[in-house]
Amino acid sequence: MPCPLRYATKRQLQPNISAYPVAREVIAQAVQNTWDRALKVSAGEMSMEALEEANLNLVLWLQDTFSGANAHFSCESEFNGERLPRLLRESIGEEVTLFNPATDLEQNESLMFSVFAYFVSEIFVLLKDADCANKGLKGNPQVDAFIDLWSLRLTGAPVASDFRKEEY
Repeated sequence: MPCPLRYATKRQLQPNISAYPVAREVIAQAVQNTWDRALKVSAGEMSMEALEEANLNLVLWLQDTFSGANAHFSCESEFNGERLPRLLRESIGEEVTLFNPATDLEQNESLMFSVFAYFVSEIFVLLKDADCANKGLKGNPQVDAFIDLWSLRLTGAPVASDFRKEEY
């Protein structure tokens, strides 16, 4: 991914995780890496314990990255530190609590960890539901929709579920 150039110093800037194209690339790579690990497990090249460890490492890496603690990415500190947790709490807090009832939704670190644990678990649901074993990832509309949904969600853009029908 090409990085923007700071013209005054001619230094390249880190990609901004708050930007949709950057977030989308990160999410797409997480899906691809998870798929690759699932294939290794099914081929007997990776143990379930190694898969669980890799999943935990992915959760922690995503939490750091989208919280603004990953030095390889720049971020919008107010958005990533404050607004993103609030938006996620409001939009998927209920789903996250169903996934992990021990989540403290009011504590940002607990919330963000649980959001990304939920995200990684949803990748496995996607891989099965989208029939990736037969259709693959590339050009699979369900995979593309999942990547788009999470990329929008993690950059603060509204998604369809944000527009709930009011009862009159």
